[in-house]
Amino acid sequence: MIYTIYKFRYRIGLVSIVSGLGGMTIGVIIAHFAGLSEGEVVNYFNWIPRGWLPQSIGQLIAFGASQILLLGLVLVVWNQKELTWAKATYFAFLTWIEMSILLGIVPSEWLNLAQGPLEWTGQREFIQFPPILFLNNEIGLSLAALKDIIQLGISTNFLIAGLVVAYLIQDVNNKIESSKSRISDYGKEVVRVEQDA
Repeated sequence: MIYTIYKFRYRIGLVSIVSGLGGMTIGVIIAHFAGLSEGEVVNYFNWIPRGWLPQSIGQLIAFGASQILLLGLVLVVWNQKELTWAKATYFAFLTWIEMSILLGIVPSEWLNLAQGPLEWTGQREFIQFPPILFLNNEIGLSLAALKDIIQLGISTNFLIAGLVVAYLIQDVNNKIESSKSRISDYGKEVVRVEQDA
């Protein structure tokens, strides 16, 4: 499968770039106009429903499209040639953009949503634990604490996922080479036979 993706990487990359740009445009338009106040009238996009839910859906569309766009930007320059400084800088720049989105923008937008429209503050209680568990002391978890726990989970999971992906892509070129079928000058598939020592 990875060889098939590598073989058609330019086509897949260009389609990903175009669809990513289109999806980001649609998502940003939805998120922007859904975030306006209820009474505000705009000329073109007044049909977009207002509120935090349509705004969050627009943000999720833009986020997914940004991932497709970055994947396309990787695929159009990926090849099995020797890595150059220019290509390494390009991949490092894309990695920086990806990690800025995952570790900066996504947690920030979650905090904006939780602190703003959802009003997850320290005054609102999420759960009250049974006093018998804490020596008859009243202990509870506020929505503000829950918001921070979710934000910590988002950041930690994205960081772990980034490390796992970085580890897995180190051997991509070796996997491509091993999955290729070689054809000899006589038109037959070359098969490697292990010989006993």
